[in-house]
Amino acid sequence: MYCSHCGTSVPADLRFCKNCGERLFADDDADVKPGKMLNYVLLALFLIVVVGLGILVGLIAVLLNNAVNQDAVTTIALVYLAGLFGVCLMLLRQVPKLIDARLKSHQAKYSPPQNVQLYPRTTAQLEDYREPVMSVTDHTTRIFDKVPSKAGE
Repeated sequence: MYCSHCGTSVPADLRFCKNCGERLFADDDADVKPGKMLNYVLLALFLIVVVGLGILVGLIAVLLNNAVNQDAVTTIALVYLAGLFGVCLMLLRQVPKLIDARLKSHQAKYSPPQNVQLYPRTTAQLEDYREPVMSVTDHTTRIFDKVPSKAGE
């Protein structure tokens, strides 16, 4: 078996390539598929809203029957609704991500398989040898040359 990313030979029992770390097999786990996760999140959201509102109505009925101050019951109800709204908002923030992942997984199913492309060796990409640039000090060091002088002076 060969890695589709780097082209190296990989034993059949491995799930990842030793050379580049690329995943060799797709995950078939149904719990991590975006479609299943989206269904689970929407079901959890529905259950939280229905059960949460049922608990709130029951709590208000019990508190009002026990002659608890109406201001305290109102405060408890508002805090409970704020918490319920926060939990629902956190779950709703996950829905667009799951929808995008679900659409991408459907598009990936219908796309034609890509050809395996091996990357060229890095030495094949090197350019030809270039002549070095002339040094800027070649013509400026003339002042250090010895000046011929007359022997008598």
